Amino acid sequence: MDMALDPRPAARAQLAAHGWIPRKAELFRHLPPPPAAAWLGEEASIDDGPPDCGWSLRDIPGVPVGNAELRWFDMVHAAQRARLLSGLPLPGEDDAAPFAWAHRALLRHALRVRVGAAGPGAAPTFLHLAHRGHGAVEAPLLLLELEAGARCVLLETHEGGPGVSGVQNLQVHVVLEEGAHLQHLRSVSPAAGDRLAHHVHARLERAAVYAQCLLAGTAAYHLQRNVFELQGEDAVVQVAGVLLGATGALEQQVLARHAAPRTRSGVEMIALPGARAQMVASAHTRIAPGCDDADVRQRLAGIPVAGHPRIVLRPHLEIHHDQVQAAHGATWGALPEEALFHARQRGLDEAQARSLIVAGLARAVLARAIDEAALPPALRLEDALAAALARQFGSAGTEPAHG
Repeated sequence: MDMALDPRPAARAQLAAHGWIPRKAELFRHLPPPPAAAWLGEEASIDDGPPDCGWSLRDIPGVPVGNAELRWFDMVHAAQRARLLSGLPLPGEDDAAPFAWAHRALLRHALRVRVGAAGPGAAPTFLHLAHRGHGAVEAPLLLLELEAGARCVLLETHEGGPGVSGVQNLQVHVVLEEGAHLQHLRSVSPAAGDRLAHHVHARLERAAVYAQCLLAGTAAYHLQRNVFELQGEDAVVQVAGVLLGATGALEQQVLARHAAPRTRSGVEMIALPGARAQMVASAHTRIAPGCDDADVRQRLAGIPVAGHPRIVLRPHLEIHHDQVQAAHGATWGALPEEALFHARQRGLDEAQARSLIVAGLARAVLARAIDEAALPPALRLEDALAAALARQFGSAGTEPAHG
């Protein structure tokens, strides 16, 4: 199948032939996604939307953009389709493949960002990419490529738009060439009625380093799925996820595939749901034969901040080699009563006290992946965290006197 000719009819045919994600699919059985029709929309809608596919490059006060080239692709043009899709993998055959086929069935515009290497001692390239939904059903695509030795800090933000709730099936492809370093901060704040599926696929060559901090909120359906291919020796992946929301559903999946010696991956997620929320945190790491001295860590935690929400924690290791180090764990428990007591002694009410403690837990998790204090203030997640806490706890999350 030549997807570069026109991916949309071929993708719809693929879905028709093989069907949607079955309810028995292991990774999706705790929070099944809406059916295929929800992600496909109407045939007439695929040509809607702005040519920038909803992405905008935001200014970072006092910080130059650096060595980055941005190009928008219009998938109506055969030459642009062929140039973009030739470097992307086909959806494959795993449980999430139907999402990728549905994405190609609606793909209309794409953004490619290529970051070049700077000289020795030069500052990283700093970028803030913001995405604003523009249609009832959309399929944005972001391709991020770092050349050998390039260093980049990317803040990627998503906010739910006003009006009708939307459906968004996002694909982000990251390619890190030899020795490239990427710090990827992602903030996703959907509207309550939104249905979102964000897929981040990263391929790391030798000595490449990828670090991600995710701050995500609940929606009618919200999936954050990350797949990391550690293909080169000494490649490193570090992921931290903070899941927040008083109502709705949210799932984070992190799959790390070690395919070379001395690769390292660390995954830490904390689910902090309110009384009427459902959250699933899944980590699956595979160490292939021959991965001498691979090092793997998984740490999942669930802490209900109100009522009795549903929390599912799923750490999993698949090890096919002996000479490795690996550890995983999952913990579930309530907010510490002693900390709540001391917070109340400072004059805070119940909601303010809970917000203060949750903020501290979230900051601690994020700091173990990326040192935000070393970044320009405009690229930190502090404001997004305060806004998320305000939504979950009311105005308590924005009390500056007690932050």
